[in-house]
Amino acid sequence: MDKSTALAIVGGYADLVLIGQVLVVLLVVLFILGSLSKKNKTLGKIFAFLSEYGLIFSFFVALVAMSGSLFFSEVAHFLPCKLCWYQRICMYPQVLILGIAAFKNDFSVKKYIIPLSVIGLCISIYHYLLQMSPFPLPCSDEIVSCAQKPFAYFGYITIPLMALTAFILIILFLIASKEKKK
Repeated sequence: MDKSTALAIVGGYADLVLIGQVLVVLLVVLFILGSLSKKNKTLGKIFAFLSEYGLIFSFFVALVAMSGSLFFSEVAHFLPCKLCWYQRICMYPQVLILGIAAFKNDFSVKKYIIPLSVIGLCISIYHYLLQMSPFPLPCSDEIVSCAQKPFAYFGYITIPLMALTAFILIILFLIASKEKKK
């Protein structure tokens, strides 16, 4: 694959991240409105939808994040640094675990996935701050610097921010998901 095609696909992932960030804001606003107004029927329907499909949405977010990560390293040839590897360690198992949980409708998986996502989120925040800092911060990776930015779409979307957005979405979807009462 030539470089321009690879960069166009990376741009597509950046567009997905932008949509994901809008979704994060909407979910946070919904959570706030839901806690303020318990009797709103429209909010109730939205929460019922999220409650029913949150596990599946979390699975798809993790799947897209993993496929993007693999595309960046294996097709676009952006070498992952140490912090990228740590984020992958937190994201990749979630695809399998959430896929099985969504298939079995097993909501107990939240107690495993949310802590894993919080750890990945913290690594992503640190990595993003490392990249965006105007002052060079130390990086112990001798092959690829953790501060390297192979791209910055819209001036701020880098690989760690993509992971950060995915971890936040997974957490929010899992918080919203609830097992139906029988």
